[in-house]
Amino acid sequence: MQKNILILSLAALLACAHEEAAQPVAERDWEKGLDAARGPQIAPVGPIDTDQSGYNYIRRREQEHDLGSRMTAAGLDEIIGASSQVLASAMALPLFRAGVYFGQPRLIERACTAARRVTHSALRASGNLDAVFQGCAALTAARQGSVDSCVEGKQKLREAYALLAADKPQDAGHTAADAVRLLRDRCPKVTAPLRTPVDPGSRGFLIVWALHANDAPPVTFLAGESAPGFADAINDAFLRGVQAIRTVAHNP
Repeated sequence: MQKNILILSLAALLACAHEEAAQPVAERDWEKGLDAARGPQIAPVGPIDTDQSGYNYIRRREQEHDLGSRMTAAGLDEIIGASSQVLASAMALPLFRAGVYFGQPRLIERACTAARRVTHSALRASGNLDAVFQGCAALTAARQGSVDSCVEGKQKLREAYALLAADKPQDAGHTAADAVRLLRDRCPKVTAPLRTPVDPGSRGFLIVWALHANDAPPVTFLAGESAPGFADAINDAFLRGVQAIRTVAHNP
């Protein structure tokens, strides 16, 4: 009886193996990696065809003066999720700066997400992603070490930014004002930010103060600059990225 069961089990296994062997082997999409379920987390280096439509969307929204809206943010989520690393690296810093200029944390959040999708070292350099990562950390890092007036003021600015991101602009403004007074009165090493095109009375200037006080690179808050065209900045960075990966390919 046990022998018959064993024979039947072996026959079933052989039948299954034969069926699997008979199935045509599907062509692998290696850009999704070895684990297809984790594929969306791995951006192709690119460029890829969908980069163009993503860029066109951003340019159109900027021309319509709607770059900082919730609708645009939802569109950016789709663009960033489907972009190549070339486009992601090109978008990150311009979107971050746009978020500062318009006082829209949702743009900064998308910029940080885009930067994290880039693993290619040449693209990280061409897109100045180190500045983006420092800016992201400056706005969200937790307080560490002993607390003095400087540390407390810097942390209060981060809290103000968090309130702004939570759509509590009035609370954010009050917290930021307290933080700036604390820094001006008790922390002389933190001076006023460098000149920037961001309106001093706007929500964006709250972000400027948070970045400046927490040692983010001046490029993140447009220090010493005039208001740029953000879509043009993405295009320029995209061209630098294409050149960067071509240079690496020609010089292995």
